[in-house]
Amino acid sequence: MTQPDPVPPATIGTQPETAYVVNQLIGTHLKGFTASKITVGQDAAWLAVTDLKAAPYYFSADQEATIKSAVADLDTALDAIDMTFISRIIGI
Repeated sequence: MTQPDPVPPATIGTQPETAYVVNQLIGTHLKGFTASKITVGQDAAWLAVTDLKAAPYYFSADQEATIKSAVADLDTALDAIDMTFISRIIGI
């Protein structure tokens, strides 16, 4: 009994085979980035008004300052990104 030759995959490694695949991959990555940007913004807004030192969180003042600062700084950095072309590419 002989084994048939295996059919090569549509993509080899991370190199897309067609323009359609390139568009799909880039669109997927940019949609994921946009979703993360929105989520970080929501987290920053929630953290800005939440006392993490109180129940049920019980963070120390230093821990609260660290987490709030990290998320706020990330949110600020993400807001500085020009979304014009990203939005055009993913069709928002």
